[in-house]
Amino acid sequence: MTSTADRQAVTAAYVGCASAAAYAALKGAWALGSTLGVSDGEVFDAFLKQLGGPLVALWATVLLALLACAILLSLVQPWGRRIPRPLRASLAWLGAIMAPIGLIRLGVTIAETIAGNPFPMLTPATYISVYMCFTVLGLTFAVTAWRTRSAQPTRRPATHGAAS
Repeated sequence: MTSTADRQAVTAAYVGCASAAAYAALKGAWALGSTLGVSDGEVFDAFLKQLGGPLVALWATVLLALLACAILLSLVQPWGRRIPRPLRASLAWLGAIMAPIGLIRLGVTIAETIAGNPFPMLTPATYISVYMCFTVLGLTFAVTAWRTRSAQPTRRPATHGAAS
């Protein structure tokens, strides 16, 4: 039987993977030429060129989202035990930094939307969805790292008086 902490960690890891997948899907769609959520294509293209083009600006972030999933799953799946626990936990805690960044940017975006300030490149809904993904991913990194902090292989209790 698995503990509550184990179930919470697994749930958090999968929620984090779903959030990363949503983010990666949007970035992948843009890399393939979609204009979903783009309000000004010229500004968007200029922005991508400043960052080194779609390969760097978009595909690299898709790979980072996949890496985030791998880190989360490595904390809750048996195959993750092949990687030293301190490394996996450190990467997860580092990923948790995304939560406050996402939350702050989400608040700023909502405030600017309410104030009626125009957005130069993407629609407000796009910014909100991206920052929600960041916030959820950061929180799930923290929850998964915390709930697996004492993850040791489960030992069976010794049987007293039984023949070996």
